[in-house]
Amino acid sequence: MISSDINYFASKLARDLNGIQKLKELHLGKLTTGKKVTKPMDDAGALSTSMKFGSELKRIRGVGQTLQNALSYTQMQESALTNVNRLYQRMAQLATMALDSTKNDSDRENYDKEFQELRSQTLQIDLSKFNDQDLFRNTKYSVTLTGSISWLDARQHAAAASASDSEYEHYMATITSQDEQDEIQRQLDGDASGLALWLGGADGDGAEEGKWRWVEGPEGKEEGGLGRQFWDIATDSRGEVGESGVNNSYLNWNGGEPNNSGGNEDALQILQTNGLWNDLPDTNTGPRGYLRESDPINLKVMDDAHGGHFELNKISFKRFLESTTIDLTNLANAKDALDRVLEAQEDVVDKIALAGSNASRLTSEIVALEENLAGKERSLGRIDDLDIARSASSLAKAEIKMQAASSILAQANALFAQRNYIQELL
Repeated sequence: MISSDINYFASKLARDLNGIQKLKELHLGKLTTGKKVTKPMDDAGALSTSMKFGSELKRIRGVGQTLQNALSYTQMQESALTNVNRLYQRMAQLATMALDSTKNDSDRENYDKEFQELRSQTLQIDLSKFNDQDLFRNTKYSVTLTGSISWLDARQHAAAASASDSEYEHYMATITSQDEQDEIQRQLDGDASGLALWLGGADGDGAEEGKWRWVEGPEGKEEGGLGRQFWDIATDSRGEVGESGVNNSYLNWNGGEPNNSGGNEDALQILQTNGLWNDLPDTNTGPRGYLRESDPINLKVMDDAHGGHFELNKISFKRFLESTTIDLTNLANAKDALDRVLEAQEDVVDKIALAGSNASRLTSEIVALEENLAGKERSLGRIDDLDIARSASSLAKAEIKMQAASSILAQANALFAQRNYIQELL
């Protein structure tokens, strides 16, 4: 009977010691990690919430980095525009000096040398990039070669490209000024020179026959969706094609065009990238592609961890291309240059204000995100963070229990050994 009791007692102490050891390891593990939930069995609900919060915090920090990058981008824009404004100020000063009636044309030519150098610097700033992203988002032009294609199919091809692009709106080019034609030549720089390409202009039929309109891009949305009219055969009072247009529109018809040969030449083409136009039937036997114009849309900046965003206003500024005639070589040109530079400077000042507005919006978004992040971190801390004092106390209690149980087990073992010795003597 006594032997049986002793065995039972020793076995129970061993089980208790094992349980105390596991409890000790649990408290020790929590103290080591600083977390009160380390395993699903601790608190399955709290662990799930903790993991979700942790994942969201990582996304929020990623959004914060995106906002900081966008702020740096905007600050670079503001800095570059400030430099352009400084250059335009000097150009305006030179133009004013050239208007001095006591100066001769030789003096004005000297002023013009610095004037042209400053203009070249503004064009270099215009091409600046931030992390391979254009700092100033100007309209882009490119040659899109498709193989033999009709004008209508080319229009649909451009629309499909636009629908799949989140940064640019693409359409067949609409050339509405000499400056725009100069910009096309600057960007293409001989690319596909000599190739005939479709443009975004068309001639109406029926009552609209002979009325040429730009039907693509922003111009295509004008006049109730009919498009901006730039040519009407009826406006040519002398019957000479290419002499006049509608509302002083920019025209670049090739000699003798449009001639509507065969009575069905209703689609516009550019004969080559130097700019001359021709009318053609809308078939796939003509151009093998089209001149694409791509307007940048506002940049989308993510502002929360769930895909929300806001738009950052695009910025470009008025500049004078190398092909643009602007100089200080005589009084008349100096007066014209001063007027145009002052107009360009006013545009740059407006764009500096826009960049400042963008930066202010981004700063407020960053502050709001940081407050949200701090709140989430506090919430996560309430779920995750261990009460160090309580766990240390629990660990100490487990240690005391372990020592007490070990002492009792040792005494039980001694008593059991003594019992065996007495049985052997008997």
